Amino acid sequence: MSARAVTLWFIDSDDPVALLRGCAANDVVASQKLAEAIYGDRVLVPVADTSLAAAASAQDAHVYAGWYGRLAVISCSLFATTEPSTLTRTIASIRQSASATLLVTDPDRSVGAFARWENGELRRSFAADPITIVEDTGLPYPFERPFWAGDFPLQYAPGVGPEPLALPFHPQQLAEQSNREWLGFRFTPPFVETDLDPNRIPVTAFAIHPSDYVPSAADWERYQNRSGVATVAPEPEPAGDAQPPTRRRGKLARYFGFG
Repeated sequence: MSARAVTLWFIDSDDPVALLRGCAANDVVASQKLAEAIYGDRVLVPVADTSLAAAASAQDAHVYAGWYGRLAVISCSLFATTEPSTLTRTIASIRQSASATLLVTDPDRSVGAFARWENGELRRSFAADPITIVEDTGLPYPFERPFWAGDFPLQYAPGVGPEPLALPFHPQQLAEQSNREWLGFRFTPPFVETDLDPNRIPVTAFAIHPSDYVPSAADWERYQNRSGVATVAPEPEPAGDAQPPTRRRGKLARYFGFG
């Protein structure tokens, strides 16, 4: 069974695989700002540092983001679509990048989807389940050729006959191959020696709060405890501050990157 994944990458590196291979940390403040571009005036609060492998398979209300300079990733259910072409304007509004890539794999529905944009223009989009193609836009990439040629046929359970209208491959397998070609890894075994390990790609989970939410010292302490953050939280604003507490952005907010 394939892994579940929903990832959107913004790529401004000529060699994103090498960049990821040397990546040891996530810029939490920058990744938060990236995620905020999706949610408007909602307040995002970091809750835990984790891996992309864990984030991609998570089925919670958090948004996960990682920022590595010329490479960034977002993982959240908002992008779990079978029509990647409909995201073109949204992606351009989040971050202007040389390239953007989308991966969606949903084992419950046997859905696989991938897409790539170059300078804001959709170059390729494909989404399907084993029987039905939902979207097939743009020219196929060379790595797709063996799949369409039947080199990776669908595997059927014992006693189940081939479906006459089925694709000559599983769309989730093709979708993950796109991620391997562009970013150097896949989420589902089998792996090869050159694959990066998504368990070693750091991202941060952010809770999404209403616009009037003010991060507190308790938020920071929970994040610190869950992530093993070896830093000291800044002092909160004095209790006697005359400003309305529901709208203020003080030292703690600035530390989190909200100010």
